[in-house]
Amino acid sequence: MIAAWLSKAATPLIVAGLVLLAAALIGWATLATVKSLVGDARASAISERDTHWSAEIAKSEAATQKLIADRLKETMAAQEAARAHVASVEAQLAQLETDNAALPNDGACGLGRDRVRLLTR
Repeated sequence: MIAAWLSKAATPLIVAGLVLLAAALIGWATLATVKSLVGDARASAISERDTHWSAEIAKSEAATQKLIADRLKETMAAQEAARAHVASVEAQLAQLETDNAALPNDGACGLGRDRVRLLTR
């Protein structure tokens, strides 16, 4: 009789325990799934931001390289213009020296009319 009474009283407790255990396992599985989804979403967001900023950095570096190349071209053009100007001035100086050397030495202390005309060119 006591055994029957215990089995009659224990059966609902065992069933309730099993239901609670099943609910706990389902809750745990749900939390694990949510944690996994959150982790995947976080990793995806990080990957997208990394891709975005990598593209922005590449774009910025390309713009910087283009700016450097443009400035280098400008510098080289200015340098070539300066070389051409210096060469022109040196050629004029050489011609002036040649013309000066061709003038006769008339004893006027180097300041004759012809020499002054050379300087005013």
